[in-house]
Amino acid sequence: MKKIVDFMTISSIFIVLIVACQSPSALEETEIKFMNENEIHKTGVFHTYEVALIDKEGENISADQVFLYMNMERMNHPMTGTMEEKDKGKFALDLPLAMEGEWYAEVTVEIDGQEKTERFVLFAEGEMSEDYIRGYDADIDRVPE
Repeated sequence: MKKIVDFMTISSIFIVLIVACQSPSALEETEIKFMNENEIHKTGVFHTYEVALIDKEGENISADQVFLYMNMERMNHPMTGTMEEKDKGKFALDLPLAMEGEWYAEVTVEIDGQEKTERFVLFAEGEMSEDYIRGYDADIDRVPE
């Protein structure tokens, strides 16, 4: 019985040490800044949306991919696309907004096979844009069918 207790004690200590020594991944510690948060944009025209990725030391970092998805709650006007890295850790994409109101932007960052998504808010004002009411996909440069 003493051998079992010793084994369980040593095993527990070993497991605690393994878990305690694991550090968070670089992606978990990466700050995603959506530079257009809370801005108001005109409907029916393209605007440049920008994202900055910042590590725990405050330095800009690159990513394998940064994807932007924008829509309105309970609506179906998806504006999407893969963002282009313009400078180290700074990404941009041009997209339109279809109608007036509150929009959300989900930024998904992929680094070394891991993904992190954060949500932000922005606003649109102006007339409804029939050209983009069904959405827009910048990766294929067209309105979805």
